[in-house]
Amino acid sequence: MSMTMTTKKKRAKVARRVTTGVAAASVVGVAVAGAALAAKQTEQATPKLPAPGATIEVDLTSKGIELAFVGQKIHTGPLQGKATFEIESNKGDPSSVRTRISEFYLTSPVEQGGVTIAIAPASRKSRDQSVLRLTTTGSSRFQHTLAPVLNITVQSPRVLGLPAETGEPLSLVAKEPAELLAKLPGFPPKGAAYKLKTRPTLTLPEQSDIEVASILKFPLKVEGL
Repeated sequence: MSMTMTTKKKRAKVARRVTTGVAAASVVGVAVAGAALAAKQTEQATPKLPAPGATIEVDLTSKGIELAFVGQKIHTGPLQGKATFEIESNKGDPSSVRTRISEFYLTSPVEQGGVTIAIAPASRKSRDQSVLRLTTTGSSRFQHTLAPVLNITVQSPRVLGLPAETGEPLSLVAKEPAELLAKLPGFPPKGAAYKLKTRPTLTLPEQSDIEVASILKFPLKVEGL
């Protein structure tokens, strides 16, 4: 009788040890899995700048730009186009990269004035200060500043209500970059709205010292491909 009770006690003790071991292993397993999941989520949540050397193409749309031309306000109507960014390192600032604009244009149909907005060839490298920067403001992870120097051509000025004596086509050249700013949750942008932060002045190509117009509004949406 004594031997039977002793055997039962030993078996119960062994069973308790096994149960305790399994429970402990389960807790450790859950903890390890939780740590791995948290690490993965942290990795996914950490924003990363695009690598230098990358090329990013996007679609551009605008409700239209508003110009002040010799005292008269002009609205171009809807515009569509494309842009291409060449990613370059921004020396001295590891929290940002340069997004050099190698292509940027928007156009409207001839029946709406035949407007073309494009970057000035001379600005493609020397004057392009477009920068993508990491930020921690609210839900925005990036701040993107576009700084294209623009040429504007209007094939049919009278369609936009310009005086009859206005030459055709009308060509306007910006004297300084148009600074467009957007705060982004990710990059490339997905339907991001860029706002004009400056009012670039415009001249005629043959009279670069005389300001004849300025860009008042330039709402721009950028959609990554």
